[in-house]
Amino acid sequence: MSSFREIVPQLVREPKVPIELRASFEREIALSNSRRLKAVTWLLLSSLIVYLVADYFSIAKSNIPEAHSIWQGILFTRPFAMIACGLFLWQFGPLRSLDDIKAKHLWLWKWYTYFFLIYTAVIVGFMFPLKVSIAPVYIFLLGPCAFISMTSRQTLILLGIGMISIAGSLLFFVPEASQVKFHLINAMVISWVSYVVAHVTYRSSFRDFMNRQIIEKRNYQLDDARIAAEGASKAKSDFLASVSHEIRTPMNSILGMTEVALHTPLNSEQRDYIETARESALHLLDVINDILDFSRIEARKLRLLNTDFDLPAVVHSAMKTVRLQAEGKGVGLDMELMSNTPRFLKGDPGRLRQILINLLGNAITHTSEGYIRVTVGPWTPHSPDKDRPIGLLFSVKDSGAGIPADKLKCIFDAFTQVDGTASRTYGGSGLGLAICRNIVSLMGGEISADSVEGKGSEFLFTVRFAEGDPKRATESDLVEASWNTHLPIAPSRVLLVDDNPLNVKVQKLHLDRMGMDTVVAESGAEALLLLSEQDFDLVLMDLEMPGMDGHETVRRIREGQPGGGPVVRQPSVPVLAVTAHALADVRERCEQGGMNGFVTKPVAFGDLGSAMRQILGGDWRDASGTSKPQKEGAVVLDLVHASTLLGVSQAEIRHLLPNALEEIVVKLGIAEKGVRSDTLREVALQSHTLKSVSASIGAEATRQAALKLENAARRDDGERCRERLGVLRMEVARLVAAVSAL
Repeated sequence: MSSFREIVPQLVREPKVPIELRASFEREIALSNSRRLKAVTWLLLSSLIVYLVADYFSIAKSNIPEAHSIWQGILFTRPFAMIACGLFLWQFGPLRSLDDIKAKHLWLWKWYTYFFLIYTAVIVGFMFPLKVSIAPVYIFLLGPCAFISMTSRQTLILLGIGMISIAGSLLFFVPEASQVKFHLINAMVISWVSYVVAHVTYRSSFRDFMNRQIIEKRNYQLDDARIAAEGASKAKSDFLASVSHEIRTPMNSILGMTEVALHTPLNSEQRDYIETARESALHLLDVINDILDFSRIEARKLRLLNTDFDLPAVVHSAMKTVRLQAEGKGVGLDMELMSNTPRFLKGDPGRLRQILINLLGNAITHTSEGYIRVTVGPWTPHSPDKDRPIGLLFSVKDSGAGIPADKLKCIFDAFTQVDGTASRTYGGSGLGLAICRNIVSLMGGEISADSVEGKGSEFLFTVRFAEGDPKRATESDLVEASWNTHLPIAPSRVLLVDDNPLNVKVQKLHLDRMGMDTVVAESGAEALLLLSEQDFDLVLMDLEMPGMDGHETVRRIREGQPGGGPVVRQPSVPVLAVTAHALADVRERCEQGGMNGFVTKPVAFGDLGSAMRQILGGDWRDASGTSKPQKEGAVVLDLVHASTLLGVSQAEIRHLLPNALEEIVVKLGIAEKGVRSDTLREVALQSHTLKSVSASIGAEATRQAALKLENAARRDDGERCRERLGVLRMEVARLVAAVSAL
């Protein structure tokens, strides 16, 4: 236990505030003390009023000889104290924060305590003959010491003023009273207690202040660390984006040209060389994709798509990707779809396919003979999810080398291989299973592994999906389309914007294979010039170009007035971004910039075709070659196309023409009134209906003019609406003339 000699110095010793914090500490003490005393002042003011009324009945109305003179003194002192309370309240002013503390507050609270202590001592001495008590002085000696924070020096000054005031007041007003000495002794004892209490209160305030300083300092450090971490994360993302772009751009040419070369006459040795080069490039691309995916996961920027898809088609697509690798090792590969497994789902088929390819690739790598089996069945989740009510259980089982029991817990960690030599023996970045685990988690499921060394492994994972729409389920085989596949895309005019000659060569080969009419622009400025002179169905826009990049070019296209240059004929022309940047931030920026799609380099034939088909349309009849090539100019009236579209005879189309033409003229009239009255919402509605009616009778020129008017109206572009209304009026007149000539 501490000795008395140790306790006393602790009670007396005052904590020292660091010099650099002294001013801040004094301001905080001034704010705290001023706030408390301001609150007490309102209580004191109300008490003075109550006491004045009470004294009137207890003193002024009493029969005591000294009552009259005492009441006269009270009538002077009580209002004087009330006025003082008002002055102090005015001087304290608003005390919302440290910003309200001024230099006067550093001394105002001290003079407040001195004044009311002296006032109380005088009143007590004056009324002592009547009350025979100095209790209010005890309150003012002990109260401030316990209620506000004061240093030892300030406390001694306050107590000294208090003792001198009460002693002087008693000796002045009642020098003959025998109880004076007794009360003064009590006041001295109270003063000592007050000093100890004040010391404890001050130390408590000091401790609270220092704790806040430590917390604030740590918060600042945490903020600095957070800002530094965010800066490092952004620098890493920028670095990965740059590396991705620099690697993917030449990779686009390597993969594209090797794909083309493999479909030219080659001898076996040449084919082997090119296939080896292509496989190496694809392996490098897989490593890049793993690193980028892992970076997205670390930054929590990996997002899932939500599209309808055909489950068996996605599983078959994943197995098709690795089938050649499995056959090359003599490993069997099969799939089993359990009963009651839903076929059409809504979710992210690309990420599901990525998980399956990763697990199948690992199984093939570690299986030299035997089998690999994929099993899919229903799974009942433990907790319901109204957005994703359907649960599925996937199993990928092999008869390979297996995994040691002590490695099963860590195989899903990043950069982890089964053994120290696995990276050299089998290759890979060690990120695949870590990425799978995170994707499965995003899909609302879990992944695990069960293995017996020497007998094989089984990877199980669960995922959740919503119910899909069979009519909207995407055709996954399109993504796997090869060079020999005729993709079902409507023939169109495409503007290819890219400054890299190799990229242009590869993409133009793809577009020519699809039957597109392609025009090339080597810069954003050239693209804007072409768009001001010609109409296109689609623009393939490279984002990284010297001078005016893809983002700026698209912005000017959408505005229709490219920096004061010639007016773009089709501000709403669909734009498909083609870029080597594979990060989600770039995709979001493209969407916000008004682009209609996004394709990552290296551009595979099937990926490009799938993205273009979503924009340009087309059905599977196009692949048979039965689709009619697009004509150079829009047709005024095509009865053959209309009869084919509606499935009726041309005679029936002729019978429908008068009613259709009448509706077109009526809608045109309403649209004209809307343009004149600037009610562009009505213009958009009428032109939309006019567009549909025109399409049903094969009036393609009128349909296109109505579409352009609708787009201008939806953008609230009144000037462009008036311009395009004139074009539509002319096309309708041509249509009327064509119908009259039949």
